[in-house]
Amino acid sequence: MADPQTKRIVDWVTQHGFDRIALQFPDAMLPDAPYVVARVQKALPEKRAFILGDSSFGGGGVDEVGALHYGADCIVRFGHAEQQRGGDLPVLFVFGEQKDLESFNDIATIASTIRAQDASCLVVICDLAYQHFGGPLAEAFLRELGQEGGRWRILMTESFEEASAGEILPRWHDWRWGTVDFAENWWAALGTLTRAAAARPNQLKVCGRVVTSVTERGRQPCYEHSLPDDTTILYVGLPASTLERCVLLRFGGVCPVWRLCSQAEEFKLSQGSTKVDRIFSNSLLQKRYRYVEAAKGAATVGILLVAAGGPTTLGRALAQRLEILLTKGGRKHYRFVVGQPTQEKLGNFPEVECYVLLCGPEQFTWDVQDLMVPICTPFELEVALGARRWTGEYITDLEELLLSAPMTHLLSALPAESEVVVQSLGKSHIKSITNASTAASSQLHSAPSASRPPPASITPGLHGVPWKYSQEESSAA
Repeated sequence: MADPQTKRIVDWVTQHGFDRIALQFPDAMLPDAPYVVARVQKALPEKRAFILGDSSFGGGGVDEVGALHYGADCIVRFGHAEQQRGGDLPVLFVFGEQKDLESFNDIATIASTIRAQDASCLVVICDLAYQHFGGPLAEAFLRELGQEGGRWRILMTESFEEASAGEILPRWHDWRWGTVDFAENWWAALGTLTRAAAARPNQLKVCGRVVTSVTERGRQPCYEHSLPDDTTILYVGLPASTLERCVLLRFGGVCPVWRLCSQAEEFKLSQGSTKVDRIFSNSLLQKRYRYVEAAKGAATVGILLVAAGGPTTLGRALAQRLEILLTKGGRKHYRFVVGQPTQEKLGNFPEVECYVLLCGPEQFTWDVQDLMVPICTPFELEVALGARRWTGEYITDLEELLLSAPMTHLLSALPAESEVVVQSLGKSHIKSITNASTAASSQLHSAPSASRPPPASITPGLHGVPWKYSQEESSAA
């Protein structure tokens, strides 16, 4: 097989013994989908390959629900995709690559710009389509900056090429010792000292990508708790991308961030058109703080999970934690699972004053304009509830948010019966939210509680995957 991408898919499917392969394409790549699936089917005649062509919310989610409708054993995700997983199906990522480079003539110019900063650590972060530039760029910077007596340390991030099913397992985490997977080391639940002895340090992650240290002996995993204080970040990618937004929100307030790209929106280092710009996070943080204020004034919050990438292990665990925090903060909360959170769907619940979207940054609606109800991130909601402080280090990754425990003692700072009076943004009435484990109370009551109908009884639903429910199997037998 001449096509390396097709060979990679065939080798992966053959190695794991999958029978039904779902090939998911974004909207822009759908014209090429029949050609790709025909090549895969020809190479694997005994397997069944089919196309997932539905538009997923945000464009970067893995449509696991759609794949389960057709009984898929695995998913091959083409194009830009979410890096954080934790679902029930294994996924192979095929990102594609931009035109490769042959030389790096402008590295000396870029290195002189970075050298002027008061720093000793450089982190190279590449977007998915430019990830193959990361290794050569980091090695070139090592040769250029390493001439200064070893003062500079070069780090780079690496993306995940595949994700196993259920790879995010129940774990015990301690920032001093590391992490223990209970599924692998069941005996580690015997006590704290046993867990500390079995724990292993976590590899450092930046924006959902693992960090490696580039040295003359090769690349070594980085097992530190955080980036060094004197760090400079070089982002490699196009302007206004999701990764650039995540880098700015997370590190723009604590260290300088530079963008490496050209005016022609492609990298032409050999032609001398490379441009490196300093980028700042002030305006972006100001825009996001608006949603913190909106969440503070919301008495009823909707926890929103999207079907493509939302109901994963990370999403479910974070939803449970937010429900506890909302209950402690005296807010009403509802959980929703939708495919596309449109205005028509969200408009069916007028009592919800703010939604929190539990998905990764690749799917989040950062620039939504057509929704009347504000949609905030989990980090913004925890800041609004008083479980975190707004310090300028904005956490976008769900895994990092779960590993960093919220400051729940701030929620209990007020007496149990005290009331916090808040003003809703864009609304004329004032609400009083009680800091207790009860629902929020409002000064404006639309109808007495006695006139409301009683809650409906619970009806058992279907169990199993969408294409083969257990009830159908029993009835057929």
